[in-house]
Amino acid sequence: MFTGIAEGKGTIASLERDDDIVRITINHSLGNNDISINDSICCSGICLTVVNQNKSSFQVEMVPETIERSTAKYWDEGTIINLERAMLPTTRMGGHYLQGHVDNVVQIKDIQHFENSAIFNISVDQGMMKYIVEKGYVGLDGLSLTVAKINNNDFDIALIPHTLKITNFGTKNISDSLNLEIDIVAKYVENFSKPHTKNV
Repeated sequence: MFTGIAEGKGTIASLERDDDIVRITINHSLGNNDISINDSICCSGICLTVVNQNKSSFQVEMVPETIERSTAKYWDEGTIINLERAMLPTTRMGGHYLQGHVDNVVQIKDIQHFENSAIFNISVDQGMMKYIVEKGYVGLDGLSLTVAKINNNDFDIALIPHTLKITNFGTKNISDSLNLEIDIVAKYVENFSKPHTKNV
């Protein structure tokens, strides 16, 4: 479980295919004291397990299902990703609960740059829009972000300078893809409501 507050960025150092597994080495600056084998780390919205680690990097493995359902299929050496270690019982909940399970891959439709901040317009499949509400939360590339405005098939998020600096959003361009995770509460509410609304 994660909070959507990125701790820093990582860089893909290598990708090695071993039959149906892809083993990825990620360079980081999070410090080595609190990363261990078997830890869960959110890598741009994807919950992955550490299988090896050293002072400045760690390795994770992905199966085809994870790759095909996420932006990982576009990752290459040098790709910058957002990193967050799993939350602790003492962690401040600065964002919202994220599982690291990607619901959809979405696209940056437009970016408005201002002196320090920026507004990103995100294009979404119509089927996902029902889960997105103005001033609610969405998970984008592992970040807990507030929806500033919604339209028919897209929505806006506004990013402050700090977020642009410490995450990969500072290097994103129009047409780039992002991992979307919708609020788990919305999915539970829909699931519980189905038996009571199917004839309405």
